Amino acid sequence: MKNKITLLISTFFAVSVLASPSQLDQTKLQNLNWQNVNLSQQQVTDITSNQVKHFISSIAGFDSAVIGYKIPANQGTIKVNLSSLVVDNDHIFVPNMLVLDANFNPSVTYPASTFKLAEARGLDEPQLTAQLSLTPTANQDYLYLLIYTTKQDLEKTTTITHPAKLYAKAKGNQPPAINDLQVKHTNSGKIKIEIDGVQTSQFIGLNGPLFEAKQPQATVVGKQQKATSKRTQKVEGSRTVRINATT
Repeated sequence: MKNKITLLISTFFAVSVLASPSQLDQTKLQNLNWQNVNLSQQQVTDITSNQVKHFISSIAGFDSAVIGYKIPANQGTIKVNLSSLVVDNDHIFVPNMLVLDANFNPSVTYPASTFKLAEARGLDEPQLTAQLSLTPTANQDYLYLLIYTTKQDLEKTTTITHPAKLYAKAKGNQPPAINDLQVKHTNSGKIKIEIDGVQTSQFIGLNGPLFEAKQPQATVVGKQQKATSKRTQKVEGSRTVRINATT
């Protein structure tokens, strides 16, 4: 018997339901080398051409390098800080993130536009960074975060402030009249992840609908009712939207 999961989504941002990630090969997802990340743990990992996977090409547009994280789903709401670091002021891996539930069903996508540039500060490199909140529904031990880049991302560059300008500003001096740096987008780089507990949430259900999350948003899962068909929807503006999904 099919059950209907009713979701109430309160958001100030645009959200769209996508279908393509659900076509990924679940066997290949399950066999990926998922890295364990525990609460209150920070992890920095190189991503290289050795991690290129063909199965991701259906959503990336080419054989992107990927990295997968396995995070606890039985300890309440978690906050995920994910950053891609600029390497040697020269290149960066532009991240996209697909969140999968405990059964490796795609649940939420965070496209490259979610990740915002943070300039170098202190010992921190310039980086593309995003913070999101996830609340797993019941009966899940782990969630999975799949990080990849896209063919479209590789065609662009990112401008970062020249280090000499930042140094001058930090000293209270006039920045030199030099060009900023154009950082290449590449299929390799360095990813930093840190997770912790939070209060607000993006629910990750089992066999729920797939969302593209432009920004973190709160999602509430309601009671199960009689099944209706799943459909693609796009939500815009500040309002509450009810989405019915089958399981």
